[in-house]
Amino acid sequence: MGFTFGQLNESIVSVLKELHITEPTDIQKKMIPEALDGQSIIARSQTGTGKTLAYLLPALNKIDEQVQRLQVLILTPTQELAMQVVDVAKKITENDPVHIGAFIGGANINRQVEKLKKQKPQLAVGTPGRLLELIQMKKLKLADLQVVVVDEADRMMGEQSSWGATMEIAKRAGRDIQYLCVSATIPDGITEQMRQVAPFIVELEAAGGLVEAEKVNHCILRVEQRDKVDVTRKLVYAESIKRGIVFVNQLEKLHEVAEKLVYKGLRVQALSSDHSKQEREKAMKQLRNGDTDLLVATDIAARGLDIDDVTHIIQFDVAATSDQYVHRSGRTGRMGKTGTVITLLDRRDEYKIEKYQKELKIDFSEVVLTHGHLTKK
Repeated sequence: MGFTFGQLNESIVSVLKELHITEPTDIQKKMIPEALDGQSIIARSQTGTGKTLAYLLPALNKIDEQVQRLQVLILTPTQELAMQVVDVAKKITENDPVHIGAFIGGANINRQVEKLKKQKPQLAVGTPGRLLELIQMKKLKLADLQVVVVDEADRMMGEQSSWGATMEIAKRAGRDIQYLCVSATIPDGITEQMRQVAPFIVELEAAGGLVEAEKVNHCILRVEQRDKVDVTRKLVYAESIKRGIVFVNQLEKLHEVAEKLVYKGLRVQALSSDHSKQEREKAMKQLRNGDTDLLVATDIAARGLDIDDVTHIIQFDVAATSDQYVHRSGRTGRMGKTGTVITLLDRRDEYKIEKYQKELKIDFSEVVLTHGHLTKK
C-alpha cells in the first residue's frame, strides 16, 4: 500500500481534511515516506505539483512541541516565497500551533533580533543571507535543528551569494541533519555539493516530464517585433484572459510594455525586482482579486509566485533557456488544472523553440489570430 496522509500526526491530518486535501500528489507520495524515515532527499518536481507540502508535512511532523527551540529551517531564494511558505505552514499547524518565524533580507534586522529575544521559533523560514547573519550573531541557534529544507535549489545555485550562504549554513548545521532539497530542475553538480554535507542523499523525481504537456497547451504565434503589443491586446480579448502573466526578458523593457498595454485599455500591473515588497504584494493581490487581468513580469515572477488559476502565460519575449521556459510555463496548469502558454515568435527566436522541442519534449502547436479568435493553423 502506498503513502496516505493518515500516516501523519492527527492534527495535521484534520487540517488537510478541512482544506479538502485528501489525495497526495505524485511527488508527495514519493517524498513524504522517505522524509518521515529520516532520508535526505533531492527531489525534482515541476512547479504546481505540491512540492511545498511534500517537504513541509514531514518537516512539521518531526517538530517536538515540548522543545521550544529551532528544529526546522527552510531556505528560500526570495522574500515572497518565504512569506508564502510561512502562510502555508501556519495554515497546516492551526490546530496545534508551532512557533514560526520569518527572517528575510530587506527587513529590519534589529526588529528580527528583538523578536528572537521574546520567542524562539521552532520553524524558521527565510532567505539564506539573512538566516546566516542571524546564525553568525548567535541569535538563531542550531543545537536542536533536525531538518534543513532548500526550496528552489536550482535558483539558489544560480545565485552565488545565496548558494554560498546555503552551504555555510549546512556546514554549521552538521552532517547528522536531514536535508530536503526541492527543485523544478536538477542543476549540474548539486548532488555532489550536497553530498559534502549530507553523505547519504537520494534523488527523487515526480511523474511527468519537465513540462506536463497534457495539462498545458504550448502554442506559438508568429508575429513581428513591432506588432507584439497590439497582438497581446488582441489575445486578451480573443481568449477572455482574466488572470494571465506576460513575460519580458529585460527589466528596462518591462515598464514600456506595461504602459503600452495600459494605453491600449488593458488592466495591467508591472512586477519586477525593482519594485518594493509591498508593491509586488499589491500587484499579486490585484491579480488574485480580479482587479487586474495581467501581470507584466520579468523572471522574478516565474519563481515562487503562488497564484492559483493563472490561465494564460504570454511570452512577449521567448525564454532564454529551457529551465526558464519550464518555470514560466509552470505558473499555469497547476494542480491538475489546464493552462495555455502562448509564445509570440519572431524569426530571430525560432532556434529557441526548436531547442525546447528537443530538450523538453514539448509539442508546440502553431496558432493564428483571425476575426478575434485564436485557432490552430
